[in-house]
Amino acid sequence: MTLLAIILRSIVGILSYPATMILFWVVMAIVHFQYARLAAMERQWTRRSPSPLARTMRSLGEGLVGGIAGSLVFVLLGPSIDQMGLGFLWAAALALAILDARLICFSYAAGLACICNLLFGWPKLHVASVTAMVGVLHLIEAGLIWATGGHGAIPVLISGPDGRPAGGFLMERFWPVPAAIGLMLYYPLSAALPEVLAMPDWWPLIKSAASAPEGMQPVYALVGLTAALGYSDLTYTRLPHQKARVTAAMSGCFSLVLLGLSVLSSTRGWARWLAALFSPIGHELMVHLSRVTETRRQPVFQTSGRGVMVLDVVRGSPAWQAGIERGDIVESINCRPILSSDDISEAIAVSPVAIVIDVRSALPGKPRDARTVQIRGAQSGLGLCLVPHGGKYPDVRSTRAGLISLIARHLKARSSRRRM
Repeated sequence: MTLLAIILRSIVGILSYPATMILFWVVMAIVHFQYARLAAMERQWTRRSPSPLARTMRSLGEGLVGGIAGSLVFVLLGPSIDQMGLGFLWAAALALAILDARLICFSYAAGLACICNLLFGWPKLHVASVTAMVGVLHLIEAGLIWATGGHGAIPVLISGPDGRPAGGFLMERFWPVPAAIGLMLYYPLSAALPEVLAMPDWWPLIKSAASAPEGMQPVYALVGLTAALGYSDLTYTRLPHQKARVTAAMSGCFSLVLLGLSVLSSTRGWARWLAALFSPIGHELMVHLSRVTETRRQPVFQTSGRGVMVLDVVRGSPAWQAGIERGDIVESINCRPILSSDDISEAIAVSPVAIVIDVRSALPGKPRDARTVQIRGAQSGLGLCLVPHGGKYPDVRSTRAGLISLIARHLKARSSRRRM
């Protein structure tokens, strides 16, 4: 039997055992709940009614592909799930999530657990295996974000750096990821072994800290488990797919460095400290870098001068069928200048059957030439989400600060109080 067949059999086996089956359906329920929440939010902005069930099933298919690829990496590295201290990791992750929901990411709990192990010898775990698990999960996540992270982005309006309204996109994706991970079992030397696959002499890359009991031989078995991965980001300086690619590249680099440190730490004691520290610090630096690059760039979707900018177009709407795209400027409708969304409503009310719209693109890299599109039958609206000229909107950036930003803000506040 080939390695891929063994992995597939282990993943299918998730539904064969009560414990793993319950975990699978719990993860599916969580993902479905998240997509139901996003669907309600999207209806408020765009009046679209996406199906949470359809999104959940599509995410399951995407997560299955990622889980199979991640399982191959797990087998290549050779970590054992019984050496990962998963009980402590879950407890630590939930405790950290009370402080900040995004700290539920295992990179923080894993770093805390590994540092406690190195300092106090508790909890009992294998540092290389724990950090390798975090690295593989982030590698799967990076691939999923790269491929699908920009799908289903929700248009939002925020206050830009200059105080004027700016359009942005909230990107949230969730995936149930069925995967196979290793478990070290021990059989008597005289026992007949189950069907096994011979591995090369250099395997595993991560050497186990445990040795086989006398008279026993180790067998690396695969068990199926379901993980839940999520991606949440906000961009107002890039298109959703561009932001997703940048985030995926950073996440991929983080995971590759962490995996390299994990392999090294299985044979080098000093490297355990590097892997344990890099897991939370490297992840936080990645989050901080993403936010800094976002705040230092100019908003892409911001209306200025003549016309109103299109932030998003409802799929299947009259505007979508006419070829109007994100970043277009609606300058006039039926020869009437457009300065606000109210002007669009008034122009449609005068002639809802035949509409002639003058638009031009304002996105970088696209032709700026004006073009004319014709729409017939827009009694129910054009299906446009627009960026207004003025108005008050929440500064979402202030509510999405990372730990580094929060620490810097706290130190700045303390310094200001001392000067007073």
